[in-house]
Amino acid sequence: MSRKGYNNLTVAFLFIISMLILVSLAKAHEWYPMDCCSGLDCAPVENTSKTTPSSPNELPQMVVTTKHGTVIIPNDFPIRESKDNRFHVCMRPGVQGFGMRLICVFAPPGT
Repeated sequence: MSRKGYNNLTVAFLFIISMLILVSLAKAHEWYPMDCCSGLDCAPVENTSKTTPSSPNELPQMVVTTKHGTVIIPNDFPIRESKDNRFHVCMRPGVQGFGMRLICVFAPPGT
């Protein structure tokens, strides 16, 4: 096969891989409701931790991190059902860029 043939195969292969990646990214967002993420602000949770209560009457809160940032989930925040059995959080930058504002939380059924 000529060098030009290899180059064409390489370009075709890279194109196909790129399309598969884009399709998988689109599918990841297709179940997020528009009121949560506008197709941009939701992502799977990458890391979790808990806050340390400042008083005996205070309960710890969950802290989650996604590719968009880190946010605290208040204990009374409404939880929606995840469609892929993973935790997901939707967040946007807070007022004047300070911190992140929690929009939606998705959890696997039964959690």
